[in-house]
Amino acid sequence: MRGSSAQERCGLAPGGRFSWSPAPCTRRPLQRFALIFTVLVFAAVLGGLLSRHGGAPVPSPRTLQPKSTPIFAPLVDPLGVGRDPSLPRADRLELRVVDPAGLAVSGAALVVRAGNKPLWAFTDAYGRAVLEGLAPGKSRMAVIALPHPGLELDIVPGPGELEVRLAAAIEPQPLLAEIPRSRLAGRLSGAPPEALAECEVLLLPVAAPNELGGAMPRRCSADAQGSFAFDSLAHAVYQVCVLPAWASGGSWPDLAAAADRTLDFKAARNDLSIALARGEIEGEVRDDLGRALEGALVWATDAGNELRIWPPAASGPDGRFRIADLPPGKYRVSCRAGEGGSTLEELVVAAGASAWAAMPGFAARKRPQAR
Repeated sequence: MRGSSAQERCGLAPGGRFSWSPAPCTRRPLQRFALIFTVLVFAAVLGGLLSRHGGAPVPSPRTLQPKSTPIFAPLVDPLGVGRDPSLPRADRLELRVVDPAGLAVSGAALVVRAGNKPLWAFTDAYGRAVLEGLAPGKSRMAVIALPHPGLELDIVPGPGELEVRLAAAIEPQPLLAEIPRSRLAGRLSGAPPEALAECEVLLLPVAAPNELGGAMPRRCSADAQGSFAFDSLAHAVYQVCVLPAWASGGSWPDLAAAADRTLDFKAARNDLSIALARGEIEGEVRDDLGRALEGALVWATDAGNELRIWPPAASGPDGRFRIADLPPGKYRVSCRAGEGGSTLEELVVAAGASAWAAMPGFAARKRPQAR
């Protein structure tokens, strides 16, 4: 064992046997040799494959020769993109709008109903416009170009330019003169101060508002002294009405005296005086035994129009009542207390006077209490 080289080793195995193995430095060359051999074999196989395909000629593509000319379906071009713009269109019409002198009319509106939809266009600075999407055949077109009169005509789409000549312009109507206005002030008279406060003065124009020179109704309230004023009142002829405070905003009862019910207002005034023709009804309510009835309800109605009812009054402890703000005329007076009541069919009221209502007596029984 001494004569062995340094690259070999041997030793005794169990059982008296020995083994030999190359040294680690001898195993590395063997591994490198196996790797180099594998690479060379793979390169040889790959080179053979490339040389086989590289030398073969590439086949030329086959050319198809159809036996007849192919027929394709026509393309749909709804927008006309592929059309020659020089060719006429069956749904198009060019127009030029001019005035009687042949001058272009710009901004004229052209309106056509094509089927279920309207078509419109406006003329340019040269009076020209184009309508597209017209139905075949005749269509009715309206031309609006103020101040020229409106025009309607039949049109047919096609080549060329259609000239539309408008009638002469309409002369504008002269404006109405502004209604002159001034201030009107005045005062109510013919009643105590408590009756004048909050009275309403109503001026109703005699001419209708849609007539030349017509005015609108005006209202204003009087103060405790009966003074009133209208600013910027239109000059016109008015019917004057004076309403009590409880009737403001209405049209009756009119307390103005007959002599002051018409006003011809032509210039500013500060001295208008309106006298009131105002009467009242006084009376008392008694039962069938002649005893005064307190709290009885009394009201007056116009004898000629029962729908005009004055505010009711209640009788006092002495059975007395008073109804004011009554224009001269005939009235019907009624009262009720409990289940009983009485009526005075006709009572005449004069201006500035108090009419006495002698109400017939009646049995005033209490209403039964509801259970």
